[in-house]
Amino acid sequence: MSIASIEKNGIVGAGGAGFPTHIKLQSQVDTAILNAAECEPLIHKDEAILLQYTDEVLRGFKKVMALSGASQGIIAIKKKHVHIIELLKKKISDPIRIEQMGDFYPAGDEVTLVYATTGRIVQPGELPLSIGCIVQNVETVYNIAVDQPVVEKFLTIAGEVENPVTVKVPIGTPYSELLSQIRIMTRNYRVISSGLMMGKLEKDLSQVVTKTVSGLVVLPADHYCVQMYERFQKPQDTIRIAKAACDQCSYCTELCPRYLLGHPVRPETAMRNVMFSQPETTPVHSGNAFCCECNLCTLYSCPEGLDPRGSTLLEKAFILKNRELQWEGLPVTVHPMKDYRKVPTQKLMQRLGVTQYHDTGPLTEMEIKPRQVRISLKQHVGSPASPVVQLNQSVQKYDLVAKAEGSISANIHASIDGQIKEVNQNEIIIQGSS
Repeated sequence: MSIASIEKNGIVGAGGAGFPTHIKLQSQVDTAILNAAECEPLIHKDEAILLQYTDEVLRGFKKVMALSGASQGIIAIKKKHVHIIELLKKKISDPIRIEQMGDFYPAGDEVTLVYATTGRIVQPGELPLSIGCIVQNVETVYNIAVDQPVVEKFLTIAGEVENPVTVKVPIGTPYSELLSQIRIMTRNYRVISSGLMMGKLEKDLSQVVTKTVSGLVVLPADHYCVQMYERFQKPQDTIRIAKAACDQCSYCTELCPRYLLGHPVRPETAMRNVMFSQPETTPVHSGNAFCCECNLCTLYSCPEGLDPRGSTLLEKAFILKNRELQWEGLPVTVHPMKDYRKVPTQKLMQRLGVTQYHDTGPLTEMEIKPRQVRISLKQHVGSPASPVVQLNQSVQKYDLVAKAEGSISANIHASIDGQIKEVNQNEIIIQGSS
């Protein structure tokens, strides 16, 4: 397995970011970290992969170490996963070790993860590479190990379902087709994709599985999480409600994971700036450009049910467009109260109102053969892939259908056998063979 093979196979970060892996692995580091600290409530796909495909994951991780020049490897996993830890201990040796982490959110944020495992602080605006670390997701290293084009995705289906499961499905499968094979326990429901905290409320279940989707959480239509996502769908809703109700308690900042790492992220200033903004002036706190978008401030910290995350992201976008506003400061140090302000996952689940659901997601064989798949041309950070197929062309599973375009992009492959039914600027539609 080489970097060229990883590029050819279209492997990207499967944890949600979607950064092309072949580009990431061109850097040389001293420490490689396997991110097994899955922290989105109810999502268990990494846990399921580690349990079922331990050897493949370890083989892929060793390849990451070899390609990046890392002299040590760290498997970051929550200590509650005793059975997986015991399994891993039997299969690893120096220079790979296990770092057992607490069960808190967002343990899987890579900047948080680097500090928890190495004690190193990624400075604001920098990447882990800047301090000699590379972080890879469990599913990403699995994809490296199997050495095939990425045409399938592991994801957890959880929440208001009879039996939560983790399944492996063809990329491009519509959510509706996937959910049709699951027994949903309520008639009037909504679906949040990729996790309750950093996911998306799906209005249209014809949306499809991509390389970065980690799960589908089914919830009643009147659930707290659904209402919060619906309440702040538009920026003007975030602004209007903030102006009327924020009392500047600053809990959003005091519990912010990046603020506690010393980063100059302060959601309460974004809320205050929204409250006092005028058409002719837009006050900003430039440190808010480093928000990691974990959503803890909105869904957990705020006692008023407001949207500090939304306000911070509005400010972040404004800062990134106006370079003269970008933050300049001294190297940061960790807040002295950091270890005392971690948010336990169980408390977060109580706040979200999901403790009644089965918090499991075992890998389950499920025959999912979509009649048609819609393959997005942008399932990754960077430029969309460029189609290399034509209308009515026959393709087989694993065939290249779109080639990486530009300096940051990724190849896209057919996930089923079939015929090309449509090619447009956003997607390629493949009709399955009968």
